[in-house]
Amino acid sequence: MLTDDRGFSPLKTHLRSHRGAWSLAFMAGCAVALTWWGGQAVLFPNVSGDRPIPASGAAFMPLLLGIGVLVSTIDGMADFSRAAALPRRRVLARHLAGAFGIAVVLSCAALLLSGDPDALPLAFRNMLGFTGLAGVSAALLGFRLSWLLPVVQTIPAFLLGAPGAEGTRAQWWEWPRAGVENGTAWAVAAGLMAAGMFLVLLPADRRS
Repeated sequence: MLTDDRGFSPLKTHLRSHRGAWSLAFMAGCAVALTWWGGQAVLFPNVSGDRPIPASGAAFMPLLLGIGVLVSTIDGMADFSRAAALPRRRVLARHLAGAFGIAVVLSCAALLLSGDPDALPLAFRNMLGFTGLAGVSAALLGFRLSWLLPVVQTIPAFLLGAPGAEGTRAQWWEWPRAGVENGTAWAVAAGLMAAGMFLVLLPADRRS
């Protein structure tokens, strides 16, 4: 009787069911764009009719990377995962931590390659905020719509307002473009991350 010497790999099965290669390719593409854009500002049109709004890649690209973290949790073998011995909440927490870590590492590498290491704190703060907001969206609307609330946030964050040079006059709702010394922006980003992960993980074992 022939046997399969390769055995069963939970990690490979998990990555395959979550389309890990596609998710990694998406994040890598975002990192390439961040390498090109870096911490340099480009002008976004102001929908209020005021002067154009400057925004850097370090402020904007975490939007896509944060969405990528949550989208990567979509499980193509959901029935099997719910029946697995390891609690879904624990698996999901490890997946989110790993995906977020990869997104942070790719962002750091991109900004270092672009010659803009000073933009690292901004990118990390916005990664926290947008990943958390994607988590809130996933918890309320489902993982396939985890992009919705972060994209909605781009309207006030990048197309409205006047935060001033380097975000020195940003209000709380302009947190993605606030300066890195803005404590309110850090508090909003950290709060969104905490809320998003709590809402996603709390019902994980019961989610159908």
